[in-house]
Amino acid sequence: MRILSALKIKPSTYYNWRHWQPSRQEKRRESLKPYILDVWKTFKFYGYRRIAAYSQQTDGPKVSEYMTLKLMRELGIKSRM
Repeated sequence: MRILSALKIKPSTYYNWRHWQPSRQEKRRESLKPYILDVWKTFKFYGYRRIAAYSQQTDGPKVSEYMTLKLMRELGIKSRM
């Protein structure tokens, strides 16, 4: 507790951080990243729009264009066009 008071952090903030659980949305986003990376490795010329369209046509997870774009940016990948 002395450390928390020295850092001017409330104990409730510390305990909330310690017991933090990722949300359902965050878990889904993390599960989509390997899928998008795999599609991108297979089709290197696909951009976010084509990857999103590909996800709608296959049996894999359905991903919107905007979510695909955001996840591709997080992964640091771009189309090769």
